[in-house]
Amino acid sequence: MMNLCEKSVFWGGAVSKVGLMALFFFTVILGGCDKGGENLKAGNSTCMEQLHSGRALPLRSLVIDDNCAGERAVLIRSVVGRDTLEKVFVLRDSAAIAEGKPLPKDLSKAMVLRYPLQRVAVLSSAQIGYMLRLGLEDRIVAVGAGKYIADSALYAKVAVGQIAEVSPDGMNVDYEKLMALKPDLVMTFATGGSQDDYDRMEKLGIPVMLTSEWQSSSPITKARWIELFGSLFGVEKTADSINTANLLAYGAVAGNDSLPAKDCPKVLAGMSYGGVWYAPGGNSYTANLIKNAGGCYLWASDTTRELKFSIENVMALADSADVWVNPGMFGTPEEILAAEPRAAYIKAFKNKKVFQNDGRKGPGGGNDFFESAVARPAEVLWNLRTQLGATTESLPQYTQGKPKKPVSVDTSFEWYHNIF
Repeated sequence: MMNLCEKSVFWGGAVSKVGLMALFFFTVILGGCDKGGENLKAGNSTCMEQLHSGRALPLRSLVIDDNCAGERAVLIRSVVGRDTLEKVFVLRDSAAIAEGKPLPKDLSKAMVLRYPLQRVAVLSSAQIGYMLRLGLEDRIVAVGAGKYIADSALYAKVAVGQIAEVSPDGMNVDYEKLMALKPDLVMTFATGGSQDDYDRMEKLGIPVMLTSEWQSSSPITKARWIELFGSLFGVEKTADSINTANLLAYGAVAGNDSLPAKDCPKVLAGMSYGGVWYAPGGNSYTANLIKNAGGCYLWASDTTRELKFSIENVMALADSADVWVNPGMFGTPEEILAAEPRAAYIKAFKNKKVFQNDGRKGPGGGNDFFESAVARPAEVLWNLRTQLGATTESLPQYTQGKPKKPVSVDTSFEWYHNIF
């Protein structure tokens, strides 16, 4: 599997006809592949130094190296509260495991996983989304809470017991049931809250991996986490192909019939709870999605991921909001007004321009935005652009390169919808 800097050579030759906008996204996403990495791969460093030199994502939260002192290694960083957890995994096939060769000294604390994985428990919607996009649903032996699954076929398997449910309430894990399944790996996440369960699993000897795709600051970087699943399950080529297609399509949509600056809709996001307005920061997934979709986020100049305001501060901007997206957990105008009556004075609410991302739900009410959308960044962008009023008559049909590659966007996905 090519590392990201190697992929830049391939992608750079593929985006020319999509236009400079696509190339811009490509350049920003790579964010500086350092030249030092090439020397490190020449064997002048330890494996951990080689991993630490990798820049697979702008936040450096995922590094995959297929030749780390002769091992296939994965490094994952997760911000948990005020701490940053760093875990290293070594992927060995059955023959290598049977050989029992000691790990390199600086990888002695790494967890060894049998490659490719065959039986996994996935406890987050995003992890399910990546696996479904790769056609790996048959490798899932357990999920957290089945009610949150949006994919109807997977939901049905959980309902009849073909796939185990180890956290029906979405909070407490049945460790005994999980251990009895003997999964190759349990994939979960941590937020620093009281419900984090990875520490308990490790103490029980359960192989566990945290993924931190939810901390990604843009649709493209979040989508790139599919690369991890490709490496774990032995479908690297499929993951690479999807990555390339995602990048090309995202650039094409972002650069297609852009809204004139004078027509850029002012976008409000978030919702009030107890008189405090919680909103995505200017360096968040939502803010970047709005920008790429042709909107002007009200707090675009902010450099954080999360913001809090008094409701009075937000109401001072009420007449500036042409569009309102992601109004908390609420899906109807009545629910919004019951929670915050002053929302009636927001321009976007008065003009019935409020868009929630729950337009696609599973049989049990699970929101597909947190499942399939994570691996379909171009579709999410297309969906939001249409809501913001950008023209979407056509897409470039082919990019340049040899051979020519089609730009494909499935416009049937409608996660964002007007709640009125």
